[in-house]
Amino acid sequence: MVTLALLGDINLGRGVSPTSASLAYLTPELRRADLALANLESPLGESDGTIAPTGGYDLCAPATRAPLLADWGLDLLSLANNHALDCGPDGLAQTRAALASAGLTALDPNPRPVYRTVKGLRLAFLAFDDISSPVNTQAAVGLIRAARSTGAVVTVAVHWGNEYQGGADDRQRSLARQFAAAGAALVWGAHPHVIQPAEWIQTGSQKTLVLYSLGNALFDQPGLADTRRSALVLVKINRDGVQSARSVSFTIDVAHNRVVAPDDSSAAIIRDRLNIP
Repeated sequence: MVTLALLGDINLGRGVSPTSASLAYLTPELRRADLALANLESPLGESDGTIAPTGGYDLCAPATRAPLLADWGLDLLSLANNHALDCGPDGLAQTRAALASAGLTALDPNPRPVYRTVKGLRLAFLAFDDISSPVNTQAAVGLIRAARSTGAVVTVAVHWGNEYQGGADDRQRSLARQFAAAGAALVWGAHPHVIQPAEWIQTGSQKTLVLYSLGNALFDQPGLADTRRSALVLVKINRDGVQSARSVSFTIDVAHNRVVAPDDSSAAIIRDRLNIP
């Protein structure tokens, strides 16, 4: 049995000043997992001074912060999001290079599967961005089917949905069902910046776990309380797919650039909204 640890959006730029302690609360779980994944919302490189394509919300972060991701226990980072070019046209290549120098792997927005074999289990990881432009569903389904045909258990990261919405929309649900039917065992989403309820989709004999949004993992959004409530989800997976999932609730202490244990009220809200014990 392989354990995957999954987090939501990580921003290392703008108002965030990350340190080795920023994710210390979660690091034991991240390091115990066989592979730990997150969505890297801030590209890593040198800004070329152009206006970010995301309407001026520039999350470009210094490449020197890449080793922190490894120190926290992460392994794979999705770059398939609407901030991928915030460091300019060369930012994506700079980000890949920074991650590689820290021993980390990028899940590229120009989707191609990343394969790993852990404890004898072949795993495939794909990432899609449905925010910058709509995903080519036919092409995405073909990539998932092709990865599954190799005997790999497929995890799909997808940037989708509407910001600050507490539930999945029709587009998310449609894509989730098509990805599940194509053979994805796990679909893991980001972009809304708040938790959205998880769902199990039954396709024939296969059950697919869909984590529509895990909210923020580390971010500098101080306004809406829900942007500071989040969860790490630990998924146990074998050749038959996802066997179980459990969550570790946390909140973001924006002022001190770190995640912390939630109070009882926030913990209850997180558990209820995520729909995973």
